Amino acid sequence: MGRVYLCLGKTAEVPWYFERARVHIWNIEELCYFMQENAWILEPEVLNEKLAAWVGEQCGLPELARQLYAATKEKEPVTSFADALFEYTGYCTNQQRRQVEKILRINTGSGQAQRAKARGDYFLECRKFVLAVREYEGLIREYKGMDPAFLGRVYHSLGTACARLFWFDRAADTFLQAYRLLRTKESALQFLAARRLGLGEQGYVAFLAENPDFYQLSLEFEKRMEACDLAWRESEDAAFILHAGKARRDGEGEQGRRLSQRLETLRNDYRSCTAQ
Repeated sequence: MGRVYLCLGKTAEVPWYFERARVHIWNIEELCYFMQENAWILEPEVLNEKLAAWVGEQCGLPELARQLYAATKEKEPVTSFADALFEYTGYCTNQQRRQVEKILRINTGSGQAQRAKARGDYFLECRKFVLAVREYEGLIREYKGMDPAFLGRVYHSLGTACARLFWFDRAADTFLQAYRLLRTKESALQFLAARRLGLGEQGYVAFLAENPDFYQLSLEFEKRMEACDLAWRESEDAAFILHAGKARRDGEGEQGRRLSQRLETLRNDYRSCTAQ
């Protein structure tokens, strides 16, 4: 059985909004969950007196609000804030609480560039790809003189987000930047993947003819493509689409409706990925 949480306070009439993460918080359990799961992306200054006041006014927890307010005056306000919150709510185990506090302490001592990348990685993991692109591009634009290895990782993550949005030409350019900085095989393989998907088969063959340095690596990439194609053909999704598509052409209404539902699910998923 999973851990049971006793709900405290009430649901807010006006939610708390973590602007950088684009997340609304409606009650104290959501605040605990967000802090535990996303400690790496929290800007230290957001755990402040205003948030403490919101807990008291909107969540109906004046005693907790008083403790949180007092925590903001401590020598280490960020970790004190988290400690007071989790101690009062009992949301985390002691081990989990110590881990969150450790991350927050490290986060407090890290620079804005590291936190910006953490936010981009958070959006990428949550499939908010447009927000991830915006975060990574802002990081590249705003922070000059970054360590080349760190910048290379930013470019690689940016390429991943662009590829997930089917922006293959843009992804290819970004992966190439990552490869030039990192010189890793993975960035080079992702560059070839984006280039092939962007150019089409004939254009890709012409590209390899003009760039023989990538030829040997392209052989490994083709093996990956063959493995992906085989995995797709053997998947349940492929079988469903093949069967439902045939049934739809043959006038079998129920299968056609199921296919339309699946397509609508995919459309909604893409809309979520592109939400800003």
